[in-house]
Amino acid sequence: MRSLWAALLLAVLARVVLGAEGPPVPHALPEGEGALLGRTVVSVSCVADGPFDTTEVARLVAILPGRPLAEDDAAATIRNLYATRRFADVRVEAAPEGDGVAVLIVLFRAFRIHPLRFSGQIRLSRAELRKALPFGPGALFSGTAVDQGAEAIEHRLQAEGYLSARVRPEVVFDRERFDARVTYVIEAGAAARAAEPFFDGDPAPFSAAELASRMKLKPGDRYRESRARADADRMIAYLHGKERYRAVVELIAAQPTEDGRIMPVYRLRIGPRVLFEATGIKPQKLAKELRALAEAQAIDEELVLQYVEARRDALQRSGRYRAVVTYVFDAKSDPAVTRIRVDIVEGPKFHVEKVGFRGNALVPDRTLYRLMATRKKGLPLVAPGRLIDSVLASDAETILGYYQSKGWIRAKVSTPRVEEGSKPGALVVTVAVEEGPRATVESRVLEGSAHLDTGAVSKLLSVKEGAPFNPNAVRQDVGVIASWYHDHGWREAAVRDEMELSEDGTRARVTYHVDEGLKSFFGKTIIRGNTRTRNARIERLVTWKEGDAVSESKILDTQRGLSRVGVFRRVEVRPQRADPLTQSRNVEIEVEEGRPWSLLYGVGYQYSPEASTNQNDPYVAGGVSYNNVLGQMISAGLEAQYAPISRRGRIQLAVREPFLFGTRYPLNFFGFYSRELISQVDFERTGVTLESSKIVSRGLRIGLRYTYQRIVPTNPEKLSLADRIKLLSLPTISQPIEESTIGPDILFDRRDDIIDPHSGYYLSGSFKYAFPFLGAKTQFSKFSAQTTGFLSLGGRWTLVGSVRLGGAFNSKPDDVVPIPLAERFFAGGRSNARAFDTDLLGIPGQTVDYSTIATPHKGSGRGSCSSTYPNLSAFDCDFGPRIMGGNGFLALNAELRISIAGNLGGVVFWDAAQVWRSFSEIRWQFEGASGLRQSVGGGLRYLTPIGPVRVEYGWPVQARRIAFDIVEPNTDERGRIIGIKDPPLGHDTTKEKGRFFFSIGYPF
Repeated sequence: MRSLWAALLLAVLARVVLGAEGPPVPHALPEGEGALLGRTVVSVSCVADGPFDTTEVARLVAILPGRPLAEDDAAATIRNLYATRRFADVRVEAAPEGDGVAVLIVLFRAFRIHPLRFSGQIRLSRAELRKALPFGPGALFSGTAVDQGAEAIEHRLQAEGYLSARVRPEVVFDRERFDARVTYVIEAGAAARAAEPFFDGDPAPFSAAELASRMKLKPGDRYRESRARADADRMIAYLHGKERYRAVVELIAAQPTEDGRIMPVYRLRIGPRVLFEATGIKPQKLAKELRALAEAQAIDEELVLQYVEARRDALQRSGRYRAVVTYVFDAKSDPAVTRIRVDIVEGPKFHVEKVGFRGNALVPDRTLYRLMATRKKGLPLVAPGRLIDSVLASDAETILGYYQSKGWIRAKVSTPRVEEGSKPGALVVTVAVEEGPRATVESRVLEGSAHLDTGAVSKLLSVKEGAPFNPNAVRQDVGVIASWYHDHGWREAAVRDEMELSEDGTRARVTYHVDEGLKSFFGKTIIRGNTRTRNARIERLVTWKEGDAVSESKILDTQRGLSRVGVFRRVEVRPQRADPLTQSRNVEIEVEEGRPWSLLYGVGYQYSPEASTNQNDPYVAGGVSYNNVLGQMISAGLEAQYAPISRRGRIQLAVREPFLFGTRYPLNFFGFYSRELISQVDFERTGVTLESSKIVSRGLRIGLRYTYQRIVPTNPEKLSLADRIKLLSLPTISQPIEESTIGPDILFDRRDDIIDPHSGYYLSGSFKYAFPFLGAKTQFSKFSAQTTGFLSLGGRWTLVGSVRLGGAFNSKPDDVVPIPLAERFFAGGRSNARAFDTDLLGIPGQTVDYSTIATPHKGSGRGSCSSTYPNLSAFDCDFGPRIMGGNGFLALNAELRISIAGNLGGVVFWDAAQVWRSFSEIRWQFEGASGLRQSVGGGLRYLTPIGPVRVEYGWPVQARRIAFDIVEPNTDERGRIIGIKDPPLGHDTTKEKGRFFFSIGYPF
């Protein structure tokens, strides 16, 4: 065997000097070793000039012991290993060993660029410099690419005015890690100054000096290309102000001058004056709207036509159906002046009184009417009855499509006729239909489908024999058949349809012609681009095995899975060409890792109207996370939020392991501490949560969660009177409660958009069971469920409905440990009953406490009761209401979301909610002593990237005057309430009224 180490040394030296410029020529075996071809391979070993992943290399080697040594296997081994981009060169050497052959694979590790640094006179931000480079950190080292990067940085600096900039790359090779530490040493030199601008074009009737006076980049200022380009926009704005709306000014060059300055060169076209004339609209407004539509571009006739069409459409949408908008664009009468005239005649308002149909003998009017967006006038907000030509034309196409999809292939739908209605301003729309004969499918034949699973595919096909003939369904079935083939190995299969209609138009014969091609199989999976992430972790997300039939759905699932882990900025999964002999396809998975560290910080403000103090509560928030711990795709993060005034906040440590016990099920760990407010009671929670979830199918996620937590009310004096009286017999209400719970949750989401849905629905539910474990003694079960649907009522209206139900059950009703207050249900507030205070909707005396507790005043002076009850000046008052919560909850909600303009919207809502002491007491009735309390209201919303910011006001449908007692408590020697004195000190009432709420996010 040749001198291996000499070859390694020479190769390393060559790579360091020349760089890895490209793949080696796939020489299967060195000269003289070809005589060994055909002999049985007795051993395969591998050596390299540095550390390498032996498992990955073994998986990609095509030469196997026990098989004859073949040139194709050696070539495939070289291609596979080189494709990983981890090796600068790959060689296969062979030597006789007995009657067989021993194979040695020689690997030369490739260097990767890490880290990438800049030093010297940088001048630009490092982010800007990285953008100029043709590669990034982690890329395969190439001497040519590094040199090209130096030139790119020089050009970028020169664009910023550093004409004498020089960039020198320095490379240090780390032989242990095979990192190429690239540092660009930058000598930017002095910044060049700007010279007088040059205009390529005639500035007349303006002077060059007049245009230059609009520039902020003055001669002698430091030159920056960004400032020069901004000046082009300023000159355009100036020319527009001089009625030169067709002017063009653009920076085309930055020319160095002999004295070392930079002269910006602008291409210039002044163009004629543009004069606006109009009727029905002020010329100044017309000019303003056209300029806004042009967005700093020249105004031409196409733009004016676009404006006219949009203006007429807008007038029709406001009810002005017979509005007339015409224009004249005259650029020829006078070359120095372009005249734009727009005439608008709005006309009276109209509404659709009736929509009728003619010729539809076989399809009922109501069926066709449901297909139309044009509707007769109904409720003002929901159905204003506007008639719009573009919508009406679309309705005619929709009706025609319906007929053709039901077998009336030769159907015709004429342009709808619009006539005067029975009253002034009313219109009648008539749609005329020629149905023609109806065709049914006489036969459906598949040709060339030797390997097709006819039974399985037939269930997926829309075209059925004896059913109405639909050409669109035939085309869809072509895609279904092709998808089946592409998912079962025939990746290059082609399907063509042939449709034959009988002369009388009543029968159709459908034939699908299939060209199957050759079946291909998954070969080697080649992973590249990852520098931190381990190959084994990526392989766990690969959904196929070597030898499986090639499946496009598996390829797509793998790409989605890798994208979801949050480690990679880019993921590409590319099958390669099939091997002509084996029909196996190697698959390349190329990833680009994102930055692992992320930092979050900010300040905010929260308003808590349910708090007795510190309702205005600013806070600070921060967090740090790392998304690829030890290259295992494990993410870890620490987040905190703290409000210094109220001393409320939270801190959470989160760790996510994407592969629980080597499976594809993730495990999420949360360690948390929080101090949160429920009505007027502050609760401290400390605990840990373990959670795993699985996306079972499209939109369906199922999870399991375990939580161990300690719950402590820090100010139990704010509890309801009933709970405070129980403090002696049930001390756990005011003392720490340890809780161990486990249970599943489910989410089935079919919304069209998570942030701002307009159609679809989602179902969610959760259940948890509390059981004794370690120090936890509480025993209860609790469930909650919600269903919410969204219905689009046109482009601006969305109707939303929601039902929420919950129940909590004490596993041992006679147990001294009750369901913790923090686990009870509450109603009222911005998410379920917007006419009532947060968490304070309930049945008086049962699930909410309105009583006023009056205790004798200590010391001299008057007590706090005196301002409200002068006869009780010797007492201090603790006014209600206070939370009690319940174990049964029901909420019904509906709202109409209205798009007003851009991201601004409005809402009209109806809420009905209630909390009962137990689940068995839930009543599906409105109002009354224990029924659902209703509220109505409206508000405004502004959509942001994280959801809507909303301001709403709600009114009770039946506002009540609630009576309550003023009571004096009995206390023990330690001052704890053990009962109340009889009779009460007095009685009073409080009147319910509406509430304002400000919040972020939809209520449901």
